[in-house]
Amino acid sequence: MSFARRYGIPFLIMIVSGLIVRLFNLYLPVSIRSTLVSIAIAVSLFAFGLSLHIHKKRRDESWFKKLVISFFLMFFLLWDLGYIVFPQLKSIFNFLGIQGFVIYMVYVYCGWAFFD
Repeated sequence: MSFARRYGIPFLIMIVSGLIVRLFNLYLPVSIRSTLVSIAIAVSLFAFGLSLHIHKKRRDESWFKKLVISFFLMFFLLWDLGYIVFPQLKSIFNFLGIQGFVIYMVYVYCGWAFFD
């Protein structure tokens, strides 16, 4: 595995996604800006997690695990956007500190675990 592929692809994903989020913040109308920026952040963090696992061999070809990971990803994206709100779950998440940064780490983990 070459050095550029192993370390360059994740770095390139970080640079491009940062540029995309910046451009979205500058040029999108205010009415749809926060939604599209949140989706762009989730997709870029998932892609970053995928790129961390690019150099390794897949251990399992199970479709069920990928389906579960996709549901977790969609749940946390919809939770982050505010479309899914369960008051009891929200109080548990607040107590455990599962907000902002932790949800971003879940996006990266889902990307990494998708091809594990």
